[in-house]
Amino acid sequence: MSQYALTEDQKALREATRKFAQGYLVAAAAKTEREGTDFPVSALQEMAKQGVLGLDVPTEYGGQGLDTLSCAVILEELAAGWFSSTIFAMNLATGPLLAAGSPEQKRKFLGGICNGTVVPSFALTEPAGGSDAANITTRVTREGGEYVLRGQKIFITNAHRADVIIVFARSSADAPRGKGISIVLVEKGTKGLQIGQRFETIAHTSNPIWEVVFDDCRVPKENLIGGEGEGFSYIQKDFAKIRACYGSRCVGVAQAAIDYALQYAVERKAFGQTVASFQGIRFKVADLITKIEAARQLSYRAAALADEGHAEAPVAASMAKIFASQVAVEATGEAMQIMGGHGLLKLHPIERMYREAKLFEIGDGTSEVLKLLVSRHANRRATDRQPARVD
Repeated sequence: MSQYALTEDQKALREATRKFAQGYLVAAAAKTEREGTDFPVSALQEMAKQGVLGLDVPTEYGGQGLDTLSCAVILEELAAGWFSSTIFAMNLATGPLLAAGSPEQKRKFLGGICNGTVVPSFALTEPAGGSDAANITTRVTREGGEYVLRGQKIFITNAHRADVIIVFARSSADAPRGKGISIVLVEKGTKGLQIGQRFETIAHTSNPIWEVVFDDCRVPKENLIGGEGEGFSYIQKDFAKIRACYGSRCVGVAQAAIDYALQYAVERKAFGQTVASFQGIRFKVADLITKIEAARQLSYRAAALADEGHAEAPVAASMAKIFASQVAVEATGEAMQIMGGHGLLKLHPIERMYREAKLFEIGDGTSEVLKLLVSRHANRRATDRQPARVD
């Protein structure tokens, strides 16, 4: 069984990140929410100074070179301060570059991503293919010394400000499912790249999502990541790590919400006693912190398995994300209930956390799709007359 007790170094990273998140990110989140602006460049600069960008990127490319468990520990604390910061700390776009990027591609983009001067975007989702990522229809064809992109993407985070977009496109129409998909780098200002409508959302407005259209968008052949038709395999390698850490991000928001509400409850008085002293509140809090700790441990173990390259790491990561996202939705809702009318006020961060949490059950793999993956694992184990668990 995988061991994942935190080392003294990991505990130190956790404390340093918590201090930064609570001392800087909380205030930055409130200001940005009030003003309705993008995630600030100044916040990226502060994150770079703190050493919380490019967490999983090797040090030779300017990153922190951390193992997945250390990334999870840091991301939990960042999410507790401001969830929106976490997509810059560990970005989906770096996965394909690390897995299959050429030395030139890595040198060109990873350093800037890690110091906050390059904003990447990850373009996978389409109108007919979100959770069903293998069903994408955007096409890429080789024409001489160029690749030409034609198609449409939706829900692409920060597309409007991206310096480079990692684009998944079909390069073979008759390839088996999950094959024939290539990854291409499209840089800002490329002819044929069009940023379309912004999709208005209930939360995460500092990292808005956009439509992206490729109208005969031509890029040099050197912008292909890895081999033609192999793109989906590159991102699959990264899913276990990303989803394990996503669980920790959910835990961070859940913990922050219940901590904030509990602080309110121990100070607020009603009927001659503190709100926190009522048995109904005490039992509610006990249940919530138990679930939060369970979600934390699921995520930690999933991260440790990802570091080991364990065959069942993707299953453990899916379990972690399913459960942690449920806990985050429940915890933010109950935190708001504990605070009563005060929980609805924009004066407090609870209402933002409550709005943010719903994404967790949808983004980076819906809970329903992840349950299919977990149940498939359970059925395989049952067929082999093995317990339905992750060994």
